[in-house]
Amino acid sequence: MSPLFFVIIGPVLVFLLVWAAATAYRLYFPEHPLPFEFDPVVKREEATSNGRSVPVGVREIRADQRRERRQEDVTIYNYAWGASGGVPDSWREDLWKRRN
Repeated sequence: MSPLFFVIIGPVLVFLLVWAAATAYRLYFPEHPLPFEFDPVVKREEATSNGRSVPVGVREIRADQRRERRQEDVTIYNYAWGASGGVPDSWREDLWKRRN
């Protein structure tokens, strides 16, 4: 029974110990974020504004798409009582009252 225990449970315990040590190390010694000037997006935008050609991959295209989606889209809605930029405040208040 004990050899089977060590064969099955031993690797799991070793994995858990390594995982716990790596997690503790990352908590006590977090990675230092790069300054904003060294961000690849900033470098690419600076190079593009200076007129230099920059290679663009799928990662950059997706990052641009995500950044564009994050910007708030203010759409003009035409209601019976007039136009509005966004959802009327009375609707927001009503939703806030009905929240779960």
